Amino acid sequence: MKTIVLLLSMTILFLSGVLLGINQANKGIENTQGYSAGGLEEVIQTSSNEQGKERVEILGEDFETVEMEERRTEYEEIQASHFTQKIAVGLESGIKWVYNQLIQTVYQLIQVFF
Repeated sequence: MKTIVLLLSMTILFLSGVLLGINQANKGIENTQGYSAGGLEEVIQTSSNEQGKERVEILGEDFETVEMEERRTEYEEIQASHFTQKIAVGLESGIKWVYNQLIQTVYQLIQVFF
């Protein structure tokens, strides 16, 4: 019983130290930046370009909207390659089965003679 209480108290002390450390790290980041980031308004910026596409900047990385037709053709290409992979896997398993049957047959013939 004494060891359980000791183990629980050590766990509580450890977790409270972790939380205190996270809080101190947050304060250090705020002091380094010079301001407190209140939300995602500074992180995410949106704008519209001349073609009517929306441009979103998240943490300095640009993203643009893409036409649905472009996405559909990409998806169809991926699906076509996926179908080819399924055919290849089926062909591979069939060839493996034939090869294994051949090896077993040869093995059985050798067992008859020796």
